[in-house]
Amino acid sequence: MFEQTFETSATPHITVGECLGNLVVRGSERRRVTFHVQGGAEDATSEQEGETFTLTARADCLIACPPETTLTIDGVRGNLRVEGVTGPVTVGTVHGNVKLRDVGATAVEQTFGNLSARQVAGELRAEITRGNARAGHLEGSLSLKRVDGNLVTAGLEGGLAADQVRGNVQLGPPFSPGQTYRLNSSANLDIRVPREASLRLAIQARGGVSSRIPGLVLEKTEAEAQAVLGAGEANLEAQVSGNVTLRPTELSGRPPGGMPFEFATNLEGLGARIEARIAEEMAEMETRLAENLSHVEDDETRHWTERAGERERRAAEAAARQARRQAEQEAERARLRAERAERRWRRASGRHARPRRAPVTEEERMRVLHMVEEGRITPEQAAELLDALEGQ
Repeated sequence: MFEQTFETSATPHITVGECLGNLVVRGSERRRVTFHVQGGAEDATSEQEGETFTLTARADCLIACPPETTLTIDGVRGNLRVEGVTGPVTVGTVHGNVKLRDVGATAVEQTFGNLSARQVAGELRAEITRGNARAGHLEGSLSLKRVDGNLVTAGLEGGLAADQVRGNVQLGPPFSPGQTYRLNSSANLDIRVPREASLRLAIQARGGVSSRIPGLVLEKTEAEAQAVLGAGEANLEAQVSGNVTLRPTELSGRPPGGMPFEFATNLEGLGARIEARIAEEMAEMETRLAENLSHVEDDETRHWTERAGERERRAAEAAARQARRQAEQEAERARLRAERAERRWRRASGRHARPRRAPVTEEERMRVLHMVEEGRITPEQAAELLDALEGQ
C-alpha cells in the first residue's frame, strides 16, 4: 500500500481527478491530508499547491482529511463513500454506489448504482441516479432530477423536488411548515403522515388514492384528490401513475408496529446486501462445482460417445438387414403375381405357356440387394428389376 501525508489547515480543498477503484473519504480531527492507495507509488499521483491537493488513483483509495474540507470528486469507477466531511462536496460520475454519511451540502452529477444519504447538513442535489435512492435527516432540501429505481425518504426538513422517479416512492415525515414536497412517480406512492401533521395534499394518481388515516376526508375530482391536515402549513404535490396510499405514523417517525422509519429503511438496504452476498456465494459454489465435474464430464463424454458410435453402427446394420429382407419379400411377391397373371392370360387366350427362362442367379439377386443398401434404388424398384431379370 502506498501512503502519503501532507500537513494542512482546517479548510483544505481536495480534488480527486479519477479513481479507478473504490474511493472512501473520511473526515479526521487532525489537520493533515493522508492518501492511502492500494498498490504501489506508480498507482497514485498527487500534487499540492498551497491548500489545494489533487489526486489520481489507479486502485482502491482512502483519503483522510479535516472535516471542513472542500471536496471535489470528478470520477470514480467503483463505489464512493464520503463520511464526516461537512464542507461542500461535489461529485461527478460514479459507476458504482454512492453513500453519504454526516456530510455538508452535496451535489452528485450521476451515479450508475444506488444513492444513499443520511445526516446531510445542507442541500442534497442529484441529477441522475440509475439505481435506488434513499435519503434521511437532511437539514436542507432534497433535489432529484431522475431516479430509475425506487425512492425512500424521511426527515426532509427542507422539502423535496423529485422530477422523475420510475420506481415506487415511500415518503415519511416530518413535513416542515412552509416547505413543499413535490414528486412525480411512474409507479406507486406510499405516504406516512404524523397524527399532528400540518399538511395540504394535492395528488394526481391514475390508480387512485386511498387513506388509512382516521378522520381524513379526501375531496376527489376526476383530475385530483385533495385534503388538508391541521392548518395545512406544508404542501405535498404528487403526480403518480400508480396508486397512492396514506398511512398514519406517530410524530416521532414510527410507522404502525413501533419500528422506526429509518430502521425500516435500513432493513431494505440490509436485505439487498444479504441477497448480493448470497448471489456471490452461489456463483462461487457453481464455479467450484463446474470445475469438479469437468473431469467427470470428460470421461462420461468419451464413454457415451463410444456407446453412441456402437449404437449407430448396430442401428445401420439392422436397417440394412431389414431393407434386404423387405427387398426379397417384395421380389418374391412380384414374381408370384406375375406368374398368376401370365397363367390367367394364357388360359383366356388359349395359348400354351412358353418355356420359362432360367431363374435369377444368386449373384444377380445380391447385386440388386446391394443397390438397395446403398440407397440407389427402393425396395419396390428392386422387385421390378428382379422381375425383369426373370423375363416376366
